[in-house]
Amino acid sequence: MTRLPSIVHRRRRPWLARLALAAVAIAALAACSASGDSSSEQLPIGPKPAITVLLRVGSDAETTVQLIGTGTTQAALDAAAGAVAKAAFPNATVGAPQVPTSTDPGLTVASVPVQLPTDAMTFSLDDGQISSALQVVHPKALGVWVCTDDQRSLTVSSTAPGAVSSDIVSGQCQVAGSTLAHDNVTWTANVSVGAVEPPSKLPYFIGAAIVVALILLAIWLVRGRRAEEPPASPPLPPVPPVH
Repeated sequence: MTRLPSIVHRRRRPWLARLALAAVAIAALAACSASGDSSSEQLPIGPKPAITVLLRVGSDAETTVQLIGTGTTQAALDAAAGAVAKAAFPNATVGAPQVPTSTDPGLTVASVPVQLPTDAMTFSLDDGQISSALQVVHPKALGVWVCTDDQRSLTVSSTAPGAVSSDIVSGQCQVAGSTLAHDNVTWTANVSVGAVEPPSKLPYFIGAAIVVALILLAIWLVRGRRAEEPPASPPLPPVPPVH
């Protein structure tokens, strides 16, 4: 009876270790998912040619205008990307189209860099402005998104049906407007961009916390294993001499 508590203690310790490891793993996955954004919502949908316009407003030298298309050519989309960049940012310097990086045979991707000021700024978008810039492609389905990195804040206010006017979480995208051929829907969007801020230190704090938790867990397991080891048996008495 006196050994029963130690047996129960041994059985509980592996379960506690597994729970602790699971908690650390969940925290790590949550940290990773919080820093990224899902791009599936921005893929072009609808009748071809379908185009998604992504205005990726970032820190210095990291702003790009990206077009993702189906049913179009690379040359046409490269030209359209430059036209959209000049329409959205008429006073900015627009660079040459970048080398395509898409490996999906069903998608065509074109990107151009845009040099924007690091101070706070505002700009406006509307369906007529974007449609005119995309004349070379003649899209039948169009979606326009504004995105930000972790160094600039954005506020999007849109009149597009279904659009939610709100602040954009850093590293996320917000829809500005969408259009289908012959739907007669018009929309406008006003975007406020914050000044470039220093990179967030939160991911480093989360990573350090995970490392510390793993170290403490390892120490706890080692101590528990030592506590469970049976005590050394006392030395046997010497054998009495045989007469």
